[in-house]
Amino acid sequence: MAILIGLLRGTSIAAAIMLGFALLKKFIIVFGFLFAILKFAIIILFLVLLISIAVAMLRDWSNKSATKDV
Repeated sequence: MAILIGLLRGTSIAAAIMLGFALLKKFIIVFGFLFAILKFAIIILFLVLLISIAVAMLRDWSNKSATKDV
């Protein structure tokens, strides 16, 4: 009887450890997906910033060249 109780305790501990690893794996996947979305958002914001700077420079350049001709 003691052997049976010992086996039951061992399997419940092993099942808890396996469940913990499975949940940890799922959390790693979810956080990896969220960080990938965050990285893409940062890249898009950086590109928007660069494009807006380029547009501002072109506007300034065209305004300067328009006032030089007059």
